[in-house]
Amino acid sequence: MSTLIAVYNSDGCVGRCDAKCYEATTPICDCICRGKNHGVGLKKAIDNTREMAEKRVEKYAKSQRLDNYKAEIAQEVTQLRMWPGKKI
Repeated sequence: MSTLIAVYNSDGCVGRCDAKCYEATTPICDCICRGKNHGVGLKKAIDNTREMAEKRVEKYAKSQRLDNYKAEIAQEVTQLRMWPGKKI
């Protein structure tokens, strides 16, 4: 299960968006993307996360009242693809 974005505090992982979300077939989403990646597949979720990662982390941390946290963004999100039209 590839985690695209995750937020951690001293207790460990407190929020993330992973295959449970972007491969979902049910309508309910409670992960850090707040529905943006829900059921859209990996490629679209990577594109969405690339566009929203920093804002989404800040919003999530604020909503969870996290003062001291760090975010991890998957390498496939932060790297630009050499062949954008090629399926991954």
